[in-house]
Amino acid sequence: MADLNPIEALSTLDAEGLSFRPWRPAAILQLAAWSEDSAAALATWERGVFGAAVAEAGATLTAGGLRLWPTAPWRRLLIAETDALPDLPAEVAAVPCTGGFTGLRLDGPRSRDLLAKLAAVDLHPDMLAEGDFATARLEHVRVHLQRAGADAFDLLLPVSYAEFTLGALADAALEFGARIDPALLHRPTPPQESPRAFSLK
Repeated sequence: MADLNPIEALSTLDAEGLSFRPWRPAAILQLAAWSEDSAAALATWERGVFGAAVAEAGATLTAGGLRLWPTAPWRRLLIAETDALPDLPAEVAAVPCTGGFTGLRLDGPRSRDLLAKLAAVDLHPDMLAEGDFATARLEHVRVHLQRAGADAFDLLLPVSYAEFTLGALADAALEFGARIDPALLHRPTPPQESPRAFSLK
């Protein structure tokens, strides 16, 4: 797939009850607090921008073209659909990571069926309602996903694993009548950690 951008190629992969489209947020920042004071500053900022804090809402927050996804205690992903970003508190670390993710929007009445084949997360609307967010393993790759509509999901895939993960999605979509460029079914081995050297004495 050296000459093939997998996300662009997958965007033509429509099937019965499924459509795949690139999703390109203008900016993605990872926000992190590191102390009680820092966490309080983060919560105050969330209330000012979104009208509530994640801890109070117990879910994702949205305002204008912004989304805030809680990925871990004191950790957030701030996703901006426009270039306009709010000022961030000095007490909170903000790491730009737009280039670290590939975005995919999966839509259609079979989208949940497709993801259920691959993702280790309960996608029933009673468990993942519209607007809800989850971090899940999709074919052993850690991805972030949000139910963007009744039959729509927005996924952020790590760039280093995107080709493998998109290949898995394309492969799984064959069941639903997808016609796929054979190059998309080339699923490279996911990147692995180098073996650790050790010696026995």
